[in-house]
Amino acid sequence: MGLIYIKIVFLILFVNSFISISLYLNYRRHAQFLNLTETIIQTSTNFNITNSNEFNILNPNKYDHLTRHKENFLTYLPHDGFNNQRIELENAIFLAWFLNRTLIIPPFLYFVGVTPIIAQPYDKLYDLLSRFIHPNNHFKENKITFCFSEDKTESNFRGIKDIQIFDANYNTSSYFQENQRNCKLVSYTLYNWENLIDFSFVRRHIKYIHRRDFNFKHLVESLNIDPNTEVYNVPSDEYPYQVRYYDSSESKAELGKYKKRVNLITLSKKPQKLMHFGNVYPLSRITKELQKSKNFWEKLMNKMLPNNPIIINVVNRIVDKIGGMDSFIGVHARLGDGYFVKNKDKTVQGLIKRIQEDFEEISIKNNKPSLPSVIFLATDVKRNDTSLQPFFQTFPCVYTLDDFSDLLEPLKFLKNPRDGMVMYEFLIPLVDLMVISKGSKFYRTNRSSFSNYARRLNKIK
Repeated sequence: MGLIYIKIVFLILFVNSFISISLYLNYRRHAQFLNLTETIIQTSTNFNITNSNEFNILNPNKYDHLTRHKENFLTYLPHDGFNNQRIELENAIFLAWFLNRTLIIPPFLYFVGVTPIIAQPYDKLYDLLSRFIHPNNHFKENKITFCFSEDKTESNFRGIKDIQIFDANYNTSSYFQENQRNCKLVSYTLYNWENLIDFSFVRRHIKYIHRRDFNFKHLVESLNIDPNTEVYNVPSDEYPYQVRYYDSSESKAELGKYKKRVNLITLSKKPQKLMHFGNVYPLSRITKELQKSKNFWEKLMNKMLPNNPIIINVVNRIVDKIGGMDSFIGVHARLGDGYFVKNKDKTVQGLIKRIQEDFEEISIKNNKPSLPSVIFLATDVKRNDTSLQPFFQTFPCVYTLDDFSDLLEPLKFLKNPRDGMVMYEFLIPLVDLMVISKGSKFYRTNRSSFSNYARRLNKIK
């Protein structure tokens, strides 16, 4: 009996010792994690270091070497809508890769309807962007008023020339009468790109962190750098097409519509901790002639794909409803703003002509019907817009997103985790774009970045 008692005592002591040692080791691991996380946060306050589609996820295993004294950074200023900001992001990823700098990614500035932020000189663009903030005790809504004068030239697609931004409560009536400007109240949200686009390729090739706002003071304080000596502002765009960047110093490529040449190899030698670009739109901004540049860019273009599972599910259900992938043709008619408004009848007639000519040729060669049986039309105007009527009269079976409102319901439950904004209205254009890319053929609106992205997705499909 005494022997059994002794064995039980030893067993209890052993178990207690094992538990104590385990708790101690867990404590050490937890303390190391906290210390490591604290170090990361100290070097990146106001940023999210991320390795997933969610906000506020720190990944110390991936970025435990991201310390201020070792890193050189690069950032830029976004403008315009989804597709223009996406192009700017892609260009910035290339620049960060080529210049071997950690990319600071601005939040995606998402608007419902008209996008007020257009390409501007560096200082003015920064001032405009800094007005967009997350709701707080003093600012309870993601709404802002902008007033603008019209641009009578065709150089500006949306017809906006000069902009003034005010908070949501600003009384614009007197301002409008005095300055004879148009004023609009718009909803916006600041969104994380990784909630929309697959970053797996990017993650393998560059280091990046997410910026939380457009406040320059916050930026330099977060990095703990001197704005006077440790920031290099790449020559800002006094004009929309002022600077063009070249990956090869031996390039003979002409400037084209740009006014100044900057060699990336020259920028790579800049010692400042932060290299701050202004406008890095459009795709032609960077001339890529080195083979390594071409290879990287081609892979990047094939990997920057929408990956939000809720959006993808909605798109797939719509595509299935109209017969499945490749059972229809996708058409994009941009008619609702600036240059496109002035040319909407011409755009529609051009789309009709191109489709008829293509399918007439198909019927001659393959003895198939001369007109497609099913078309999905993405457009930024209402179905009853007079400019669209010739399209509906020419083709007997045309679907638009309005025909599938019931399938869009899941989007009403998708919220921005940063501010609680329901993303439904923001995401509708992206759903439209993704559906048209699933067709067997795709017809685009010339000069539209929306169309160009849909065409890219259609080719990758």
